[in-house]
Amino acid sequence: MELKKLLKNIDFELKKGSLNKTITELKYDSREVEKDNMFIAISGFEVDGHQFITQAIKNGATAIITEKDIPQYESGITYIKVNNSRKTMAELGKNFFEDPLSEIKLVGITGTNGKTTTSYLLYNILKEAAGKAALFGTIKNIIGDQELASSRTTPESIDLYRYFAQMREEGVKYGVMEVSSHALDLYRVAGMKFEAAVFTNISPEHLDYHKTLENYREVKSRLFSHLSQDKFAVINLDDSNADYIKEKSGGQKYFYSLDSEVADLYTKDFKLHQRGMEYKSGGRIESLFKLRLGGIFNIYNSLASILTANLLGVEAVSIEKALAEIDSVPGRFEIINAGQNFQIVVDYAHTPDGMKNVLETAAAMDKNRLIVLFGCGGDRDRSKRPAMAELAEKYADYTIVSNDNPRSEDPEKIFTEIKSGFSESFADYEIIADRKQAIQRAVEIAEEDDLVMLLGRGHEQYQILNNKKIELDDRQVAYEAVSALKGI
Repeated sequence: MELKKLLKNIDFELKKGSLNKTITELKYDSREVEKDNMFIAISGFEVDGHQFITQAIKNGATAIITEKDIPQYESGITYIKVNNSRKTMAELGKNFFEDPLSEIKLVGITGTNGKTTTSYLLYNILKEAAGKAALFGTIKNIIGDQELASSRTTPESIDLYRYFAQMREEGVKYGVMEVSSHALDLYRVAGMKFEAAVFTNISPEHLDYHKTLENYREVKSRLFSHLSQDKFAVINLDDSNADYIKEKSGGQKYFYSLDSEVADLYTKDFKLHQRGMEYKSGGRIESLFKLRLGGIFNIYNSLASILTANLLGVEAVSIEKALAEIDSVPGRFEIINAGQNFQIVVDYAHTPDGMKNVLETAAAMDKNRLIVLFGCGGDRDRSKRPAMAELAEKYADYTIVSNDNPRSEDPEKIFTEIKSGFSESFADYEIIADRKQAIQRAVEIAEEDDLVMLLGRGHEQYQILNNKKIELDDRQVAYEAVSALKGI
């Protein structure tokens, strides 16, 4: 694309070089730069992309986006200075890929808990109705029949526009995206036109980054405030932040609720059982929905996906069929069955609110003892550590504390802060730092009809220890532990 065309509607200062050149690709990683690419230098939290401008030029970059003045400008290279490289990157992506969202209906889903499950359910509904759809989120990215690697909840803006362009090329008309607070604050979705925005809930999370719950909530609300009047918001009426999101939201507003008849979609009657759930809905859709998912929190997730699909024009019969066929959501209340005479469930719950939801569901299930294994991530909000310990003491018959993703933090320090949440008299727990050994221990002590809950990591296939990635999948370790116990 011609550089002048690429810079359309972008405010910039030309520091050196010509705008009369062709750009073949956009890159923010200097290691991926090739001939005639544009390199976008981003001031990151740990690494400053401006330090790699020389390397990008050696690899073939002919145009550089900066947000700082640099000490030396090379001849033949075009240097363009902007106020914010991340925000500009989103605008460049839109221009370079010629606004693929103009031909796509994109749904953004945000909230502290439930984003992944809600997006997965809605993706499957839209796939059933339209034949193919796209999903961008924590577990995986999918376009049509192609699965793509997922390294973060919401990809960088350029990567997203590249995906959108692929969707346009393959005729995929619907996309569902988890939108994290980081993505909103770091302009990963800046300027993107969403057909709909879905709000699940808000509870304290990422306060190491946002500092206060108010800041976190305000960032979340941006997804809704940017909606145009002909688009719509789907809001959880039962969450205490519903009115706040409603006030911030542009577009038309619709609500879902567990049992409030003032909502646009609600349940008239629901039943939770070992095989999942079923409920009758009221409001815009009066139907009977059956899902092989457990927990009241998954009723909320399904209501959000059903209402959104309905507003997108999907017929109730397609919604019913799609939801009935979903066995599980990877790492979300996922049942591990290796022939053992007790239950094992793996779940991503890593916040007090998420943990409370799954433990309340576990408490209502038929079982003997409840054994809970959990940990807390390092270099993250420390306030949730004692809170999660309190929940384990309240609901579990026995607790094992282990590493989650310690990152650069000392695991012993994390364990000390977790233990501060246990009462002085509480003794029904042990600490096993090694996650694999901890899972093996949980399986070894489980008796007939016990329920073992492995919380915090869900679908993750690696652990970050001393800032190094180690292959570790709780689900696989659980399978192996049961197999070893049974002598398979």
